[in-house]
Amino acid sequence: MHPDRIAAIVETAIGIGVILVAVGLALRVSTALLHRLLRVDDPRRPPERAATIRTLVPLLESALRYVLYFVATVMILDRLRFNVAALLASAGIAGIAIGFGAQHFIRDIISGFFLLFEGVVQVGDTVRIGDVTGEVERVTLRTTQIRQFSGELVTIPNGDIGRLANMNRGFMRALVVATLPSAAPLERALEVMRRTAETWAAEHPQDVLGPPEVQGIIEWGTAELRVRLAVMVRPGLQADAERALRRRLLEAFEAEGILTAVAQTVPLGPPDLPPKSGREPASR
Repeated sequence: MHPDRIAAIVETAIGIGVILVAVGLALRVSTALLHRLLRVDDPRRPPERAATIRTLVPLLESALRYVLYFVATVMILDRLRFNVAALLASAGIAGIAIGFGAQHFIRDIISGFFLLFEGVVQVGDTVRIGDVTGEVERVTLRTTQIRQFSGELVTIPNGDIGRLANMNRGFMRALVVATLPSAAPLERALEVMRRTAETWAAEHPQDVLGPPEVQGIIEWGTAELRVRLAVMVRPGLQADAERALRRRLLEAFEAEGILTAVAQTVPLGPPDLPPKSGREPASR
């Protein structure tokens, strides 16, 4: 073999080796920078945010790896004297064709990325998406799976999630609506509601996040009127709190001779919201 040919082969092999080493170093450095920027091991991070970061980091690492591998492949092909421009043009045409056929798939991936990155939802959250309400069992880049209280596992493409209500963020309000006869002593009824709610709240300080609010009349008819009570509680406890308060109010109204009926007239929470227990939260 001609010495010039041997020299060219050696030069190409050395060039490819340098490219592979450079890509390996770039991958290690970029991964370390990613961990540093996102502060993956920061113990001060809230648990919810930490879970989001732990979900995102492997995805971002994979994206970095594929990008660097692609760049390395192009550079190696160029060293091997392939027509890289023609290959990229062919790949671009094929990519456009595939993209048109996979628009929904790409939309789901992008939507899932932002759902995870922004911490909108986590596994274990109780959410409402359209007419589906339940507990999130799995979130991927493409789909979100929700277990309804009836047991159905609903899989929703992330691109179809237009509006999401998360019931595990910050606080929730337990809402109880009582129907009273129009001739009932209103001021006394409101005072009974306030006193009953404050007593219940004092018994459960670990669950209540604010003082009870007796919001007064919300609807008025010729034969009856409706009054509402609201109590701010920790997420996930609103259904238990509503049941407990409803029973307490019924007993208090009957003891005071105010009430002939107490009825739920508006949804007291999402229709499929699973109860946390069958009894009032225990006092601590």
